[in-house]
Amino acid sequence: MATANRSAARYRPGMALLETTTATVPRDVGVIRVTGHDRLRYLHSLLSQQLEEARPGTVADFLYLDAKGTVLAEGRAVVRAPDVLLAPPSAVTPSLSDALGRFTFLLDASAEDLSGHWRMVSVRGPDTEGLPGARAQAMTAAPHGDGVVIRDRSGGVDYLGPSAWVAERVAELGLPEASVHDWERWRIGAAQPAWGREITAGRRTQELGLLPTHVHLRKGCYPGQESIAKIYNLGRPRRALWVAGFDAAVPEDGEVRVGEKKGVITSVASDGPRTIAMALLPVDRDGNLPGDDLDADGVAGRVLRRVGDGLTQPGA
Repeated sequence: MATANRSAARYRPGMALLETTTATVPRDVGVIRVTGHDRLRYLHSLLSQQLEEARPGTVADFLYLDAKGTVLAEGRAVVRAPDVLLAPPSAVTPSLSDALGRFTFLLDASAEDLSGHWRMVSVRGPDTEGLPGARAQAMTAAPHGDGVVIRDRSGGVDYLGPSAWVAERVAELGLPEASVHDWERWRIGAAQPAWGREITAGRRTQELGLLPTHVHLRKGCYPGQESIAKIYNLGRPRRALWVAGFDAAVPEDGEVRVGEKKGVITSVASDGPRTIAMALLPVDRDGNLPGDDLDADGVAGRVLRRVGDGLTQPGA
């Protein structure tokens, strides 16, 4: 807690919250609690992650797909001793909760939407190692009173729990609160695709770089598994998601050229006079771009990194 308070004391207007200055940000997620003796087996059969034998403290990002591999929902699963907490985007929480309630068949598992009473607040920035309740290992969760403290793969921390519990934890930190724009700038720079921006209908898991973070390749059957396996084993995506930097403002959903080919900008955030963005760009059979320089209606840019690069693929 002392580390976090030092960050708050150093904060000055104009500093980059979540980047050079540690800060909190409320997240637009819902919360679903899954209980019952067969909860892990049940979730394992529906989601893209290996959950059947997951131990308390396990954290895994997941996809919920239809039979053709279209993403219907994504989110984060947190395994606790008595239950599993799912944190999907708020826009898909009702539909995911409804789906989980309809497919239990003879299994002892039930889903409850806690979104009206629970919330998540994230902490990102350079001083997150000493945050209260967080384990050191990435993608793990520790119980803390009525909630859980999650160590993100980025090194940041998420506080997930009842609204009053989260409010108490955030007040103890004494950190500045970041805006939605601050979060978008951080998210794009951290190469994290977002629901409704990058993760939309018609875009495949592999081209979005989601396989390393959201899919375990050696697990049993689940909706969409055949499509995922086919793309991984046989297919080569003709597009890939990249983080890019531009010299000035560019439009979200605008066209971008790389070489003689066209791509699309999916997310943007101003970064001083420049813009940081995500863009879905054409690649050849070996995954290479036709060039490194970009042009978005006369605004010059360059690719910075491919989403998913450098991450280990579970089950490969």
